[in-house]
Amino acid sequence: MKMEMPIFEEVCSRVLRQPRFWMKMFVGGLLSFLPGLNLFAFGYLYRISHLAQTRGLVALPEWSDWRGLFFDGIKFAVVWLIYWLLPLLLALGVSALFAMIGFGALAYTIVSIMFVFSPIVFGAALYRFNHRGDFSDLLDVILIIRMSYLAFPRQLFPAFFFFGVFALCPALYGFSLFVGFTLLIFQTGLSFRSVEHNRSVSF
Repeated sequence: MKMEMPIFEEVCSRVLRQPRFWMKMFVGGLLSFLPGLNLFAFGYLYRISHLAQTRGLVALPEWSDWRGLFFDGIKFAVVWLIYWLLPLLLALGVSALFAMIGFGALAYTIVSIMFVFSPIVFGAALYRFNHRGDFSDLLDVILIIRMSYLAFPRQLFPAFFFFGVFALCPALYGFSLFVGFTLLIFQTGLSFRSVEHNRSVSF
């Protein structure tokens, strides 16, 4: 059955209309401020990514099963570290080297590209991992990059939106990151699901 590609504005609207949206975002944002406890927030984000991918749902579950949230948070953190934080750190390191030898404009370009591309690559990696929950699937870097390339035109605006939310409220980074992640994860999960079903292929 052919599935329609989700529209980001409609996804945001559906998320905002979820029961007790602000309370759930408040809990997640508060946890995101605290190292260690932010794994529970990561676990919540992992669960909504699984809902979007496996069932095509935009739904915010209740904050429950805290032990399960912690272990789900570890899974999310591994994907985030490998496919978001590590590429950003590498880009910053390479750009610093270019800046030292007088190529400041090139250094700025490298970092800018990575900031835009990192949430798209992360979304592809998370979608890939969600299929089986097997960390070995994260080793298929070529496939994840190919998925990111296919999704790039559709995911560009959500990626900019994510960083825009963070830029508007840097002092409240826990809340802005959690809300931004929530919207981004629903959009990427539903988008990759639509592509997979319409192409009749398995990522």
